[in-house]
Amino acid sequence: MKRRNIVGQLINFRGLVYAPVEENGVIFLFAKLNKDLDLNIETIRKGFPDCIAKRYIGKNRWEEVFIEFEYKSSDFVKHGHLKQLKNGIKCDIIVCWEHDWKDCPVDIEIIELREEYKKYEHEEVLLENPKASTKIGKVTLDDLYRDYNNSKILYEKLHVMIAKYLPKVTRTIAKSGVFYNSPERLFLSIKVQKQGLRLRLFTSGKHIKGVDVISEDGSYAQKWGQFYIKNSSDISSAIKGIIKSNELIKSAISNNENTGWYAEVD
Repeated sequence: MKRRNIVGQLINFRGLVYAPVEENGVIFLFAKLNKDLDLNIETIRKGFPDCIAKRYIGKNRWEEVFIEFEYKSSDFVKHGHLKQLKNGIKCDIIVCWEHDWKDCPVDIEIIELREEYKKYEHEEVLLENPKASTKIGKVTLDDLYRDYNNSKILYEKLHVMIAKYLPKVTRTIAKSGVFYNSPERLFLSIKVQKQGLRLRLFTSGKHIKGVDVISEDGSYAQKWGQFYIKNSSDISSAIKGIIKSNELIKSAISNNENTGWYAEVD
């Protein structure tokens, strides 16, 4: 059987689309945050602890800290590191995705990334040119509408319909468009264009009426399709496709399917 990719919740943080589901993902996410945490990495290695770093403590001074990476903080115990502590091997910090170790020693600091990453500015992971991404909060709908009055009317009508039929979805505004999450994962992007709206939506590789393939040769976007809205009469067809797309993303999440831009159809 072909192995499927297993992913966590959608976080769209600095190029990382989904949350970690194991220790390597924790290390990758930590690498996106170490500067924000005032930590300079000297080495990441095999053995315990995983990482040696210097932490800025003010007045041009840095202290040495020893870091262990775990998916859950309680894995520290499962991996036998308490015994290593008793043998005199030092560990100052556990960096994890989830902190679930209730009896953690008070002298070990916990950095729980599932809460920590939310404190910092980040960039959207988009379905197109990554250079088009922008920091959240810096773009408004008015920026997207500029000089496109007809497209503005179309988008506002469409959004009202989305909010009516899919009240639980969330919306993010970025420089290259508007993005809707299920709310667990991205399933729809809308590009405001001069002649109307371009929609790209999750299809799971299935046919949705009126939705065209994106890549003719199937080299990418096998589970995504696109639809254009050029006038108000297109909106009713579009909303039917969007509702179907939302159903498909929920099914994919339930089945632990990869829903990314380069995900392949089984």
